[in-house]
Amino acid sequence: MPEKRHSINIWLYRALTLLGLTLLAACGGVSRPTTLPSSDQGYLLTVPIRASDSPESLAQRYGGEVIAWLEDKAILKLSTQAATALQGSGVSLQNLVLEADSLTRAPELSTQGFSSWAEGWSSWAGGWNSWAGGWSSWAGGTSSIPVLPNDNRLEFMITKVPQGQAIARNFGQGIKVAVIDTGIDLNHPMFVGRLAPSNEWRDFVDGDGNPQEVSGNMYGHGTAVAGLVLQVAPRATILPIRALSPDGSGTTSNLISAIRHASESGAHIINLSLGTTDNASSLKNMVDYAIARGSYVVASSGNTGDQTVHYPAGWAPGNKYIISVGSVSPTLNLSSFTSFGTSLEILSPGEAMFSAYPDSRVGSFTGTSFAAPQIAGVLALAMSDTASANWGNLESYLLQSAVPDADGSYKVANIAAKLQRLPDFQRKNALFVFGGSKIGSSDNALVNRLTQLGYAVTTRSDSSATATDANGRHLVVVSATATRLGATVFRNVGVPVVVWRPDIFDDMGMTGTTTDQFGSSSGQTQATVTSTIHPMGAGMPAGNYGIYTSSDVVTWGRPGSSANIITLLPGSSQATIFGYDTGAQMVGLTAPARRVGFFLATNQGGKLTRNGWNFFEAAITWAVSGN
Repeated sequence: MPEKRHSINIWLYRALTLLGLTLLAACGGVSRPTTLPSSDQGYLLTVPIRASDSPESLAQRYGGEVIAWLEDKAILKLSTQAATALQGSGVSLQNLVLEADSLTRAPELSTQGFSSWAEGWSSWAGGWNSWAGGWSSWAGGTSSIPVLPNDNRLEFMITKVPQGQAIARNFGQGIKVAVIDTGIDLNHPMFVGRLAPSNEWRDFVDGDGNPQEVSGNMYGHGTAVAGLVLQVAPRATILPIRALSPDGSGTTSNLISAIRHASESGAHIINLSLGTTDNASSLKNMVDYAIARGSYVVASSGNTGDQTVHYPAGWAPGNKYIISVGSVSPTLNLSSFTSFGTSLEILSPGEAMFSAYPDSRVGSFTGTSFAAPQIAGVLALAMSDTASANWGNLESYLLQSAVPDADGSYKVANIAAKLQRLPDFQRKNALFVFGGSKIGSSDNALVNRLTQLGYAVTTRSDSSATATDANGRHLVVVSATATRLGATVFRNVGVPVVVWRPDIFDDMGMTGTTTDQFGSSSGQTQATVTSTIHPMGAGMPAGNYGIYTSSDVVTWGRPGSSANIITLLPGSSQATIFGYDTGAQMVGLTAPARRVGFFLATNQGGKLTRNGWNFFEAAITWAVSGN
């Protein structure tokens, strides 16, 4: 019997609540508190650095341990005894900040993943096997990447992850993303070859260099976060840093130490799927230090469901190196648990996201904690594809390319559009063959969508197109309007071809040659999804989906046994989306590159529904990238 899927809902927005007390000069003197703020974990003291100061001299002066030496400030950790002694001493406290290094806990939730190797989970065949195999699909240096897990495909279509990866070049290569969290499963197959050198790993909970997840109520949180970074940017490098205990709690001092280590280890991006309601100056100083050294900080907004965006996310407005992230639902609505308000900048899917879980398993996770790492992955994709001189503008590219959520209140990330904002973005080349001497409005709508997806589209009339036009292209598209095109012109080209002219399906070797093997049907508005694991299914569950805004013609074929059949004409065996992978046996030939048959006819480009466009983008993306 297949294992039951367990959903993991982790709420870390209270993981680091701080009590703060600022000691400021007033009228030439210092106001000293009569009592210290309550703290079970000691205190943090932020002091200015003078030219004659050293970590040793400050430790001796204030009776604590220096945990961060910044440009003009130092942060010390003090025991309760040392803080009490300092309060009663004659040492000047002018311009110092004393705060409680408090410990709070996330709500306790029982969590469990499930085995990715369990028999009966057909979804793994659609993608997880390539991740579990240690990234063997590109370990040899090829340009391909593991196929995205189909369980996240519907959500990733919202932010156009597969579309973005289809036009990306380096997939995060050379970009280091620090994941400061509960640790990760260092031996998980998803992380093979993707971790920073082990001498950079840190565990600030146990005080060693082994940031391995430890069993507890938040077991798997950090592993899932790191896994989501890699699903978006599969060649990025993960720097695992443990700052939270197995129950999801942590001290401010450990978080400060973790951010300092990430920055000084050269992390380009620091992911913080955690937060505090307190505007703590010591933590803000540490974040500012990391930013000054060139790190982006990506932080989840929190899971309170009200207008209380937590810190560090709350510091995002006006700071282009801090990005606050909330969760969006599959219907493009703000997730009910997301902390929102003026500090919330961008949304990404955070409901039932599948990712790595300890012990070589996978799990389903919900919360803004799991929206944030996707944005960290977006930054890694962009950084690896553009010159470092452009890195300072990545937040503006992200926000400018975003699309509105359902009610227009917040922005939803669009990865494909963000990559196109890069000044040195290189478009992939596509050929679009149309009928007549001038392209019609329907075909033009499809050309425009290809352009929006990041392709440089060359249009060619069917009367002049030849096989050599495919040279140097990443994609060839043949419209049903191209009735004068020679039936076998693109049969043998080594370039992916997407075609919706049904009478050349047989000439292309995509169906049999008799008239019952291909055709068209009028009065249609829907397609029936039969393959829920193939990328061209756009993550849709099995069932009927509206593809046109009003009834019209669809084209269909009956492909060979090696084809992937994605959708059918409702109530029939006629395939309306189908495709052959490179090397698959077609009818009369081996596929020289991917081939796709699509349901459009001659005049439907302006009538596609949202589902119809998703199918179109999924078909184009799979043809180009296999993803």
